[in-house]
Amino acid sequence: MLRGAAKASGAKAAVRCFSSAAGAASGVLHICGTAEYNKLGFGDSQDREAPVPIPALEATPIAHVACGKYHSAAVAADGSVYAWGLEASGQLGLGSRRTKAHTPALVEALSGAGVTQLSCGSYHTLARTAEGEVYSWGFGGSFFSGAGGLGHGDRQQLETPKVVSAFGGDVRAAYVSGGGYHSLAVDREGGVWSWGRGEWGRLGFGDASDRLEPERMDEACDDLAPTVARAGEAHSACVAGDGQLYTWGRNEHWQLGYEVSGLLNSGQSFDAQQEPAPVPLPEGAGRVVDVACGELGTAVLLEDDSVWMWGMRRYFEPTLLPGSGGRDAADSGVRVEGKVAQLEVGASHVAIRTDGGRAYTFGYGTPLGLPKAQRKQWELAEVTFDGRKVLQIACGSNSTAFLVEA
Repeated sequence: MLRGAAKASGAKAAVRCFSSAAGAASGVLHICGTAEYNKLGFGDSQDREAPVPIPALEATPIAHVACGKYHSAAVAADGSVYAWGLEASGQLGLGSRRTKAHTPALVEALSGAGVTQLSCGSYHTLARTAEGEVYSWGFGGSFFSGAGGLGHGDRQQLETPKVVSAFGGDVRAAYVSGGGYHSLAVDREGGVWSWGRGEWGRLGFGDASDRLEPERMDEACDDLAPTVARAGEAHSACVAGDGQLYTWGRNEHWQLGYEVSGLLNSGQSFDAQQEPAPVPLPEGAGRVVDVACGELGTAVLLEDDSVWMWGMRRYFEPTLLPGSGGRDAADSGVRVEGKVAQLEVGASHVAIRTDGGRAYTFGYGTPLGLPKAQRKQWELAEVTFDGRKVLQIACGSNSTAFLVEA
């Protein structure tokens, strides 16, 4: 049973995912952040403070981008899929984990598949097609460490994308999200599916058991009529049809947004919530319309365009992002101008894109997209591209990608 859950009344709400999927708009891919394992795609290990175009893709119109902990991937306007970064678990999909990609490489196995959305977990990758099929590849698990997030019924590592049999027939995926060692999907009817490693209760089934194939969260989520579901490193979240946010999984960085009750002491590394529980946002905060889960924290977008965040071992409870929802920041006065169209979270930063194509970041480090001389920790700042609109953003643990109009 859900802890403190209230049923969402009426018919299932329509699936609403703010995170961009490949569409008619395409642009030039810019990226910044730390460069370990060549995850930025420049062929070296040099960090980039300000976002710059990736040379190998500068002449290729990109329609969608995804960033993980150690690798990145993108969908070109013609449907081609590219991947680069760490290949140790086959998460690049190039046919061999020994095939290195210091710069973007074509994932030939997905040619003609019609991929419209990608999600990069820590050691695996998911792809969703226009027809609602799901492909996965990378780390499948092991006897000692448990399952990975592939969903093929075994713990086999895959170096080539393979269709997840649970999707594409009667069940068609509307959105996929890869976490550390687990995955989530929302189908076109609003059902939430969860699979992979069950440690810390990150799958939301009330236990710590692995699921080697996608399993629908019937008991946990049917009454909630979810509209959005996202996977973090070791926790998960969904937005119910009534605008309430639910989280579950590990809580060592306070990423759940509440104190875990029971025998465990909150804030310890072994804290966990094994089934969806409501996040107590401040009274009068309004409905949640979107959520983003990062490696260490969570952020939500409310209907008044305010953004609230918690976790990152910094915010124990939901805290208003200064300058969001038309509110002035206390020190800098920077505000988010326009309606928020996309929200993403990294390990220690938050990125926002508005419907007018403006981009803002908050947190610390090179993923903010600002030169060090201009960068202030934990203050909202705008990232600009000479007046060009930002079409999509994506956050890895310590990287940020910006898809910018040509």
